[in-house]
Amino acid sequence: MRKNMDNKRRGDVIQIDIDQCYGIIIDENGQDIRFLLSEMSGEVGINSKVIFEIELSRHGLVATNIVLAKELIKI
Repeated sequence: MRKNMDNKRRGDVIQIDIDQCYGIIIDENGQDIRFLLSEMSGEVGINSKVIFEIELSRHGLVATNIVLAKELIKI
Protein backbone atom coordinates (compact mmCIF):
# COMPACT_ATOMS: atom_id res chain seq x y z
CA MET A 1 0.00 0.00 0.00
CA ARG A 2 1.29 3.42 -0.96
CA LYS A 3 0.30 6.73 0.53
CA ASN A 4 0.65 9.74 -1.78
CA MET A 5 2.44 12.63 -0.11
CA ASP A 6 0.85 15.02 -2.72
CA ASN A 7 3.98 17.02 -3.12
CA LYS A 8 5.93 18.00 -6.28
CA ARG A 9 9.70 17.88 -5.93
CA ARG A 10 12.68 18.56 -8.16
CA GLY A 11 15.82 16.51 -8.28
CA ASP A 12 18.60 14.91 -10.30
CA VAL A 13 18.90 11.26 -11.28
CA ILE A 14 22.13 9.98 -9.71
CA GLN A 15 21.90 6.25 -10.33
CA ILE A 16 20.17 3.85 -12.73
CA ASP A 17 20.24 0.08 -12.40
CA ILE A 18 18.71 -1.33 -15.58
CA ASP A 19 19.06 -4.94 -14.40
CA GLN A 20 17.05 -4.24 -11.23
CA CYS A 21 14.69 -1.74 -13.02
CA TYR A 22 15.15 1.09 -10.52
CA GLY A 23 17.02 4.32 -10.08
CA ILE A 24 17.79 6.92 -7.44
CA ILE A 25 16.98 10.61 -7.47
CA ILE A 26 18.59 13.10 -5.11
CA ASP A 27 16.06 15.83 -4.36
CA GLU A 28 16.57 19.52 -3.55
CA ASN A 29 16.92 18.66 0.14
CA GLY A 30 19.71 16.14 -0.49
CA GLN A 31 17.46 13.16 0.15
CA ASP A 32 17.91 9.96 -1.91
CA ILE A 33 14.60 8.67 -3.26
CA ARG A 34 14.24 5.41 -5.21
CA PHE A 35 12.07 5.05 -8.29
CA LEU A 36 11.03 2.29 -10.64
CA LEU A 37 12.06 2.84 -14.25
CA SER A 38 8.45 2.07 -15.20
CA GLU A 39 7.42 5.30 -13.38
CA MET A 40 9.32 7.43 -15.92
CA SER A 41 7.59 9.17 -18.78
CA GLY A 42 10.28 9.61 -21.42
CA GLU A 43 13.95 8.78 -21.49
CA VAL A 44 16.12 9.41 -18.47
CA GLY A 45 19.84 9.31 -17.87
CA ILE A 46 22.33 10.06 -15.12
CA ASN A 47 22.18 13.79 -14.23
CA SER A 48 18.72 14.19 -15.80
CA LYS A 49 16.74 16.89 -14.03
CA VAL A 50 13.29 15.63 -13.07
CA ILE A 51 10.07 16.70 -11.37
CA PHE A 52 8.25 14.05 -9.37
CA GLU A 53 5.88 13.24 -6.56
CA ILE A 54 6.72 11.07 -3.59
CA GLU A 55 4.73 8.30 -2.02
CA LEU A 56 5.29 6.41 1.18
CA SER A 57 5.44 2.67 0.51
CA ARG A 58 6.19 -0.21 2.84
CA HIS A 59 9.83 0.11 1.69
CA GLY A 60 10.08 3.85 2.38
CA LEU A 61 9.77 6.87 0.12
CA VAL A 62 9.48 6.26 -3.63
CA ALA A 63 9.27 8.72 -6.51
CA THR A 64 6.24 8.52 -8.80
CA ASN A 65 4.85 10.47 -11.76
CA ILE A 66 8.37 11.39 -12.84
CA VAL A 67 8.83 13.74 -15.79
CA LEU A 68 11.90 15.41 -17.22
CA ALA A 69 12.20 19.04 -16.12
CA LYS A 70 12.38 21.59 -18.88
CA GLU A 71 15.25 24.01 -18.47
CA LEU A 72 14.55 27.67 -19.23
CA ILE A 73 17.18 29.37 -21.31
CA LYS A 74 17.46 33.13 -20.86
CA ILE A 75 18.91 35.14 -23.71
